[in-house]
Amino acid sequence: MAFSKIFFLNISLLITIAYLFNLGYKMLFHRIRPWAQQALAACIFIVSGFLSMLFALEMPQEIRFDLRIVPLILAVLLFRSPWTVAVIGAGIGCGRLLFGISQASLAGLENMIILAIAAALLTAWYKRCGWSFTQKGIVAIVLITSLHTFLIYLSDLLPAGAYWNVIVPQTFPLTLLLSCFFVYMVRDFSKDQDRMRELKGMNHILRRQTKELRETKRELEEQARRLVLSSRYKSEFLANMSHELKTPLNSILLLSQLIEENEDKRSSEEDLRHAAMIGASGKELLHIIDDILDLSKVEAGKMNIHIELVSTLELIHSLQLQFQPLADRNEINFVVEMEPDAPSLMQTDSMRVQQILRNLLMNAFKFTEQGGIRLQVQKEKESDGKEWVRFAVSDTGIGIEKEKHNLIFEAFQQEDGAVTRKYGGTGLGLSISSQLAQLLGGRLELESCKGEGSVFTLIMPVAAELE
Repeated sequence: MAFSKIFFLNISLLITIAYLFNLGYKMLFHRIRPWAQQALAACIFIVSGFLSMLFALEMPQEIRFDLRIVPLILAVLLFRSPWTVAVIGAGIGCGRLLFGISQASLAGLENMIILAIAAALLTAWYKRCGWSFTQKGIVAIVLITSLHTFLIYLSDLLPAGAYWNVIVPQTFPLTLLLSCFFVYMVRDFSKDQDRMRELKGMNHILRRQTKELRETKRELEEQARRLVLSSRYKSEFLANMSHELKTPLNSILLLSQLIEENEDKRSSEEDLRHAAMIGASGKELLHIIDDILDLSKVEAGKMNIHIELVSTLELIHSLQLQFQPLADRNEINFVVEMEPDAPSLMQTDSMRVQQILRNLLMNAFKFTEQGGIRLQVQKEKESDGKEWVRFAVSDTGIGIEKEKHNLIFEAFQQEDGAVTRKYGGTGLGLSISSQLAQLLGGRLELESCKGEGSVFTLIMPVAAELE
């Protein structure tokens, strides 16, 4: 009965210390360095063992029975360093000498040092095995309690018969039971400790990632600023150069026109032919400059859009009048169709829509040597009730490889070098057309196969929705 009272007093004391330790860990321990945490925790475990001996059951010859081995068992489960566990066991053993130096205290010191070595070896083994906390706890409790019981017997301080028949049947099961209870109770603390350790590690990783993201964001913002500045300078340069080039070019065109008119009849046929070549080349150069100017305006966001009510029939009729002579000269069939349900009116910028369709038709005529070209106008209605107009320009020309469908909508890009050498051009037309379509709230689509012709489709809203 005396053993039960003392052991329950010991376990109550240890539970109180464990509770206070848990509070201290949550409030203080996580704020100090890891090595300081280890040192402070080891000191608390040693003090716990000493307090267990302080409230021990005293027997003749200064023999004391208590639960001093419970902090050592717990140390095996909570510490990963065998050296720390060994120091805790040796520290508890040295605490036995504080109650006086005698044969019993020296035997207690010797027993705790042996137990400390055994606990350190067990800790080292636990680091290599994949056991759960419960499995480790059961093995540590049974092994250390059994070894402690056997070491007391080897110290030869108590009669063997009385020890094995009277004391062991009371102390051994009580130590096992109370140790299991204490370890089970502290298991949640161990889980909290692991969670806090993981959270601390995750917080460290998140802080590092946040710092990296901030630095990356700063770099991206700086690069974006430089890109915007560079794009603005480029657009301004292109716009200024276009204007500067158009002034002397218009003079050249005017002079070539005057020579062609030959009002004073002083120019020879060869002079007239040369003037015609100069005029044609100048007009082509002027067209390129206008394309560059339009591209720079779109990229700079300075393209002026004038929304008005446009007649779809008049729009395509105007295009037919422009391109029919070219179709007759090239002996190509040119068909313009407007479906009956196609919208007769649309709200958009007439000049820009004509510019897009002219570019598409010019490309169709450029890359079509035989066959035909068709401009078809249809109505398209989405599930939400929004109405669109489809202008489909189809040809029987050279076609475009599927892998290069997106490439040709980029500025200064054509399908390949052979196309550029044979047909000429800068590759600006489709890029400008695509950007103008987006600016007007529409889009350009392409269907084409190499050698089978192409279908470029301009899809525009009936009611303008500007970006």
